[in-house]
Amino acid sequence: MNDDWVPLEVPDNLDEMFEAMTNYSGEKVGWCVLCNSPIISESDLLPETGAHDCPAGREFEAKHAPQKKKPRCRSNRRAHK
Repeated sequence: MNDDWVPLEVPDNLDEMFEAMTNYSGEKVGWCVLCNSPIISESDLLPETGAHDCPAGREFEAKHAPQKKKPRCRSNRRAHK
C-alpha cells in the first residue's frame, strides 16, 4: 500500500449529508463528512492537517497520519585530510 494516500470511503448517508450541507444557512468553509457538521474556519481543523477537529477526525488522523520519523543521528566524526 502506498503510504502517501488514504483510500476514499463514501459514507452510506452521503445524500443526507449533502442535504444538511446545502440547507445549512450559517457561514462555513467546508463540511465534515465524518461528523456531518460545518467547518466554520481554519481553526476548526486539526493543526498541520486537513482533518476536522471532531472525535471522528481525531480518530481518522490517529489511524492514517504518517508516523513521525525520528531524526537521524549525525556522526560527529569528520574525515581528516
